[in-house]
Amino acid sequence: MRSSHSVLISAIVLLFAGCANPLNQATSDRYAAQCSAAESTGDLASAEEACYRSVKNVDWGNLGPELKSQRLYNLARIKRRLAKFAEAEEVLKESLAIEETLSGPTGVKIGRRLVELSVNLAGQNKWSEGEIVVSRFIPISTAFVGQERTYTKEVLLRYAATMDKLGNVQSAEKFKAAAAAL
Repeated sequence: MRSSHSVLISAIVLLFAGCANPLNQATSDRYAAQCSAAESTGDLASAEEACYRSVKNVDWGNLGPELKSQRLYNLARIKRRLAKFAEAEEVLKESLAIEETLSGPTGVKIGRRLVELSVNLAGQNKWSEGEIVVSRFIPISTAFVGQERTYTKEVLLRYAATMDKLGNVQSAEKFKAAAAAL
């Protein structure tokens, strides 16, 4: 009798371990809200910590890949603003890999992550690697609106100027044309 109870309890524990945990959902949401609030007041160190905790609660609560991708993206944006470009690059690549399995290679969410990745690569002076990323987001960028579109245009123009300085006229012209189309 004792062993059947142990088996039953073990099965229940395993069942709950594989399910999303509402407590972690609420905690992750709370940290995400704190991250956003701290970012809006310019307290980026607090924003980074809160975004990090929101990601961890997604993991602990098994809250799914879509939420994890979004939380990672938010963390990466904060890290970029803190000039932690290498850390942001790593986090963005993880978010990008998840997002590609969810929405395919040409969705707007992919485009957002590619723009952010290109900025982080530029911050590390990895212009050649960034050039490939920029070329990837150009077809997606026409779907951007508002500030997203303006920011992307600025990224394209900065890459164009750098490609000009590096003697890569073909890429510079392509990036200028893409910026003009936005």
